[in-house]
Amino acid sequence: MKVISEDKVIKVLDFIRQFQKEEGRSPSFRQIAKGCCFPSLATAQKYVNILQERGMLEKNSFGKIIIPSKLSKGKTIIAPLVGTIACGTPILAEENIEGTYQLPAAIFGNEKVMLLRACGDSMIGVGINDGDIIVANICETADNGDIVVALIEDSATVKTFYKKKGQIILHPENPNYQDIITNDVIIQGVVKHVIHSF
Repeated sequence: MKVISEDKVIKVLDFIRQFQKEEGRSPSFRQIAKGCCFPSLATAQKYVNILQERGMLEKNSFGKIIIPSKLSKGKTIIAPLVGTIACGTPILAEENIEGTYQLPAAIFGNEKVMLLRACGDSMIGVGINDGDIIVANICETADNGDIVVALIEDSATVKTFYKKKGQIILHPENPNYQDIITNDVIIQGVVKHVIHSF
């Protein structure tokens, strides 16, 4: 075996731990080789084996690096943050994704979700305040009483959904605002959680 570089041993361990903290999982040998600028997968495997021999990490029966329990995030879902949405009069829907975030599935479920930044005070009666982050399951249908992300022409808003006598009523949860009554609504999601700003 070629001479072992102790600097590279530490570099590999640091890369693996940082990857585990950020991703909630262990890197592949290919990711280690790329992240540590190794010429081959064999070099990455060699240094991982050294770390295992020294008791600095463990591998399972499939050869995968085991993530320490204190670093494990559990199962997560990926949620895009899609602009700002009105909680007052509708505003132009923002389609640009500002970023993507990992959310714990144990809290937010396994459904496909999106994040939106609330703007306005029309939904304060259900605890949605200006600046809050809304977590909505992405879907195209809603039941009466659901809080929905609704698209009206090219504008989006958050309101409580009702369907009565063939008409859609988007009801604000603030007496200072009036119902929006329309037949032309596209449901984009149902609000399930709110992350408050302080």
